[in-house]
Amino acid sequence: MLETYCNASRQRINHDKSSIFFSRGCPGSMREAIKNSLQVHNESLSDRYLGMPTDVGHSKNGTFKYLRDRVWEKVK
Repeated sequence: MLETYCNASRQRINHDKSSIFFSRGCPGSMREAIKNSLQVHNESLSDRYLGMPTDVGHSKNGTFKYLRDRVWEKVK
């Protein structure tokens, strides 16, 4: 599917910059198979992407508190 996208868009995947994120319940063998299939070997994900948190979890109020605080400061 990614190869089809690349051919259609004329874009290429930079495997050095790519990373993948798995949920906690994903078995290690499946992680390895997916990483090998996609040729993405970096499994770490930074805390933020484009200024937004990458892992929100159950506590959305706590996760987005900084955003609410920044907007509130501008409103004041």
